[in-house]
Amino acid sequence: MKAIVSTAKGLENIEVQNLPIPLIKKNEVLIKVNAIGVNPVDWKGQESGGFGNSYILGTDISGVISKIGSEITNFQVGDEVIGSLDWNKQGAYAEFVSSEQQFLTLKPKNLSLIESAAIPMAGLTAWQGIFDILKLKRNEKIVIQAAAGGVGLFALQFAKWAGAYVIAIASKKNELFLKSLGADMVIDYQTTDFSEVLENIDAVFDSVEAPEKSFRILKKGGKYVGISSLSSPIPNELLGKYDVTASKFLFTSNSNQLEKIVSLIEQEKVTIVIDKTFPLDEAKRALEYQKKGHSKGKNILVT
Repeated sequence: MKAIVSTAKGLENIEVQNLPIPLIKKNEVLIKVNAIGVNPVDWKGQESGGFGNSYILGTDISGVISKIGSEITNFQVGDEVIGSLDWNKQGAYAEFVSSEQQFLTLKPKNLSLIESAAIPMAGLTAWQGIFDILKLKRNEKIVIQAAAGGVGLFALQFAKWAGAYVIAIASKKNELFLKSLGADMVIDYQTTDFSEVLENIDAVFDSVEAPEKSFRILKKGGKYVGISSLSSPIPNELLGKYDVTASKFLFTSNSNQLEKIVSLIEQEKVTIVIDKTFPLDEAKRALEYQKKGHSKGKNILVT
């Protein structure tokens, strides 16, 4: 099978290799991968060496189960599934992957396999940040930074579904698009410093690492969550300066939450937005494009 392998840290050190199709254990399934979600952590991990050397990149897959182990109870051959694979193993940038069933769920019936690859990590990150950490409530005001990005679009739509007042930080060109997905207000970060025009905000969902600006706009007791998993923690002196609750987190692959997200998509309460697709052979170009940080929605590799 074809796979995208890291040979050393740095985007220049990834290559296409032909590897054996994985053998599965009794508690695993084999998936013929149709599409792969490209995430910021894919290029960040490769540049930092955070996942070591000689590994297959990526975690998000969409595909069809081609073989099941003897202990598998939730799936059968032919099922179309999505999932974010075991974080410690990575392995998604390949034509076949093996996975335990706990990382998988059936894809939305109303989406293609390519569209479905956009869901796992971005959807789960947004879900866990909005509901598990911020515990967003109806009528609360939330600011979502990088609202037009892969995670931001999910966060915006989940927040709106929860009944919140949503303020999106994005470029002017995306204003009408974001309002069509539920944003109540859009602030152009290129011309306006949101920390100078907003106040008394209940919650901030931050994927661009701007904690101090975010803390300034939060009301007393307000909540902040950052999602940049490979960055340094929030400085203690900053936390001591403001009366807010703040944390950063790394998502956890969770099939039950993924099922809830799939249900919202099938009910047409959440829209999937694809920015660009790339052939698997062009993974390096996809990562370089992702690194630029101006994607409108998700980028996808297609096998």
